Amino acid sequence: WPTVVDYMKTYDESMMKDYSDDIDALLVLAGLFSAVLTAFIVESYTSLQEDNSESSVQLLSRISAQLESYHVQAPFVNSTLGPPPLSSPFEPTSAARWVNSLWFLSLLFSLAAAVIGILAKQWIREYQKWNEATASPRENVLVRRLRYESWEVWHTAAIISSIPAMLELAVVLFVCGLIVFLWTVDIIVAIVVTVFSAIFLVAVSTLTLLPAFFKRCPYKSPTAWAF
Repeated sequence: WPTVVDYMKTYDESMMKDYSDDIDALLVLAGLFSAVLTAFIVESYTSLQEDNSESSVQLLSRISAQLESYHVQAPFVNSTLGPPPLSSPFEPTSAARWVNSLWFLSLLFSLAAAVIGILAKQWIREYQKWNEATASPRENVLVRRLRYESWEVWHTAAIISSIPAMLELAVVLFVCGLIVFLWTVDIIVAIVVTVFSAIFLVAVSTLTLLPAFFKRCPYKSPTAWAF
């Protein structure tokens, strides 16, 4: 039994180390990406709200026009300016809605990936606690078997594999939102970024899907295994 315990311990440590190292790298990426994305969102979400400064300028212009329209004819003071037109309620543009929807969804997926990564680190730590010094080797082997079976039955590896998939989806959503945003700013910049973004997205999609059609393709990743 001690030999079996040593073998299982070595196997589990190697497997869990791979998971843990991948999660650590993904958590760093999720943190950096969320920070960058937040800076974009802080600037973009204002397009969903009415610009108070513009409203103030319009009001001051109206007051100035009202004052200039006064004519004094004793004992009356008359104004030739008619009543102000009814202002329509503020409504965000379609581009603003698309940009903010895509970027907020991107941030949501990035944060979800980070949360699942933190939970997965806790699962890994608890999984490796089957080798208790106070228990017999046989009992430890039985406990390890139960935990390994539970790990497989509850598809824990698949959940961990969803972390990079969510980050990839977050990046795609961010790029799509960036393209929509740039088309509202400058058409030349938008064309350049759209072309290179399309090349980037096609390349990533190709690298992800190739292992599904070519079994010997070395470009295997957790996302590729889903196909």
